[in-house]
Amino acid sequence: MSNTKNLKVVNLQDGEDNEAPIELRDFLAEDSMKLDGLNDAIVGVDTKGYLVYDYHKIVDVFTKEPHNMKFEEAIEFTDFNVVGLDGNGNWTIMYNRENYA
Repeated sequence: MSNTKNLKVVNLQDGEDNEAPIELRDFLAEDSMKLDGLNDAIVGVDTKGYLVYDYHKIVDVFTKEPHNMKFEEAIEFTDFNVVGLDGNGNWTIMYNRENYA
């Protein structure tokens, strides 16, 4: 997939650009990590203090600028490059958001 940039996992203390949304920072665990470039997919914080990402919103991020992937391509990229990351459990990806309402 030539139109993708590398997805980075960053510590929350790495600097302004890599920080979690300000309204969530007080609830985060010290070892919480975030997925760079996916702030639009963050839906909250779990009971351990880790960021929660919505799978469908992650796919949506990759269908927009600057990635411009087709929907199927974005799903494949998300499954392999995001869901497949080993984050040592320091974030949560939520599936089937209908079940969590």
